[in-house]
Amino acid sequence: MIGGSIVEGSFSVGDSILIAPGRRIQEGGKTRWEPLKTTIEGIQGGGSDLKTAFAGGLCGVSTPLDPLATKADDLSGQVMAREGELPPIWEELSLELELLEKMVSGDDIEGGIRPLQPNEMLMVNSATATSVGTVANIKGKKAKLALRLPICAKEGSRITLSRRVGSRWRLIGHGTISG
Repeated sequence: MIGGSIVEGSFSVGDSILIAPGRRIQEGGKTRWEPLKTTIEGIQGGGSDLKTAFAGGLCGVSTPLDPLATKADDLSGQVMAREGELPPIWEELSLELELLEKMVSGDDIEGGIRPLQPNEMLMVNSATATSVGTVANIKGKKAKLALRLPICAKEGSRITLSRRVGSRWRLIGHGTISG
């Protein structure tokens, strides 16, 4: 069962879909990600069975996927799309940055946001996907981050960036995916 919101378009029972980034595959010391291919067997929304679901609101989509593929919410934060409509899978992000002026927290820890540093670890949120990224390169308002777990998002999507302060992650700004 897949649960979430349809952001654009529609899905119908019988549609062939991909779930990405998908599953992790280890080959000869290298890791790659492969989208899961499946079909929609049923759709529920508002407590009713539906033949088609459209953008907006929450729905549940049933598929013939083996429950082992979804153990421990391994697919949480992933994107479902029709074949040919899947956004890119990013293992490395190039971003146009916008850092906040001040960090706001409930712990009275306020202060200016210092610039990003090479090799700094940041939490990256794209829609419901969460990953940790390491700053590989920074130049002015442009940064390149290497992600620990890939995300699936359209170029031009906005992501949030958080920095570790003490034992917590604090929002420090956002970035727009530029490639």
